[in-house]
Amino acid sequence: MEKGSKLATTYLDLIFHHISDLIFFIKVVDVHHYEIEAVNEAYLANYGTSKESISGRRIEDFLGVDQGMQAIRRFQEVIIRKETIHFEEGYTFPKQGYRVFEITLVPMIEGSSVSRLIGAARDITEKRINEEHMIHSEKLSVVGQLAAGIAHELRNPLTSLKGFLKLIHVKNTDQDIERYIQVMDSEFHRIEQIIDEFLILAKPQKTNFSSHGIDHILDEVIELLNGQANMKSIVLKKDYPATLPNVYCESNQIKQVFINLIKNAMEAITEDGEITVIAEEVEDMLRIKIKDNGIGIPHEELNKLGSPFYTTKESGTGLGLSICKQIIDRHQGEFCIKSKEGEGTEVTITLPKAV
Repeated sequence: MEKGSKLATTYLDLIFHHISDLIFFIKVVDVHHYEIEAVNEAYLANYGTSKESISGRRIEDFLGVDQGMQAIRRFQEVIIRKETIHFEEGYTFPKQGYRVFEITLVPMIEGSSVSRLIGAARDITEKRINEEHMIHSEKLSVVGQLAAGIAHELRNPLTSLKGFLKLIHVKNTDQDIERYIQVMDSEFHRIEQIIDEFLILAKPQKTNFSSHGIDHILDEVIELLNGQANMKSIVLKKDYPATLPNVYCESNQIKQVFINLIKNAMEAITEDGEITVIAEEVEDMLRIKIKDNGIGIPHEELNKLGSPFYTTKESGTGLGLSICKQIIDRHQGEFCIKSKEGEGTEVTITLPKAV
């Protein structure tokens, strides 16, 4: 019997130390004081620490005040309820950064009080990211169908209105009315641009992928927008070698991305400013950055950027960045925006080099 008990203990010890979930034992000193009693190898590996440096430490001392108090609130919930709880929560690790966990906390009751807590945390970060991608794809699909319907419904009356406006323009001799005609024509052109954006979002574009020099594409875009930048007293700078490796892409679509991003940067600059286009080779990828010293984007709005119809511009549709992201996704690339209000914005695009 004693031999079987020892064997069972050995098996439990093997499971404890080799399971991939983070397992931890917490000693309850009082309702505000919790000490780490034992953790498994997965826990030590994630925090890059050792048993000696973690054993007996207060939870807020090890995790930091903010994350420690976050954990203590959960501990207190278990103590009050005296039952197992399950929840999801995020923690920041020294190496891996922010991770989301599915956590189970079990109370060990001695007499009438909770003396210890046993916790198990399973990393579900990738699962949640995949779910968010699926939800985003479904949203885009629904938005695409809606956009296509709206675009087709708008096209017919818009064509009629433009036709009648041309007739009025031909017959008109009043200069005051001519000004109104020009304003109406400009607004009709704006509506047509919005319809085109709807259709780009609604249906996949035919692509002719081939090998192109990213430096040539950037040169063409900068040359195209230099005049517009000068008119706004904005310096458009290049910071990349004369020759860069090729990317396998649809050049017109990639140009569209860079044009949209540089124009966004121009609109973010309220007075004399600077936009820098940086490109560099990073292993088997090419990294392109577009940096401006404009007004920046508030932190709470950053995560919403790129969602269809979400925009920070008064006259924007919220489709420009969404289309840019779609194009980069189709090119197996990555798209990232960093910004600080009052200091500017940096958009980074990473594209695979042509094989």
